[in-house]
Formats: sequence, C-alpha cells, structure tokens
Amino acid sequence: MTAAKQWSSEAIETMLAAQGIRLAPGRAEKIANALNAATVSGSLPPEVDSDPTGYALALERCKAK
Repeated sequence: MTAAKQWSSEAIETMLAAQGIRLAPGRAEKIANALNAATVSGSLPPEVDSDPTGYALALERCKAK
C-alpha cells in the first residue's frame, strides 16, 4: 500500500495559475484540505489523485460536446 498524496496550497495555486485561474487569498488552503480529505477517504478519482495535470484532463473530458 502506498501513502496518499498530500496536496499543498502552493501546488494548488501553481496548478491553477498554469491554467490562468487566480484564487482569492486562503482559497488554495481550503481546496488543498478538501483534496487531502478526498484522497484519504478514497473518493478522489484516480486521474486527479495521480497527477495535478490530471485535474485539467478530467475537466476537459467533462465538458459538454
């Protein structure tokens, strides 16, 4: 069994900034806490859990066609 990936607010800010998304102060910490809780509970989809860019790919697949 491998340890769950721990998200940091800095990683969240960097990932979203790369996509041109700016967050309000303190928001990245709340997102990191939610992602960490979802990772621990096992409810985070594997493509998001494995790689920060996987989140962008998952969003792309969910867009209306």
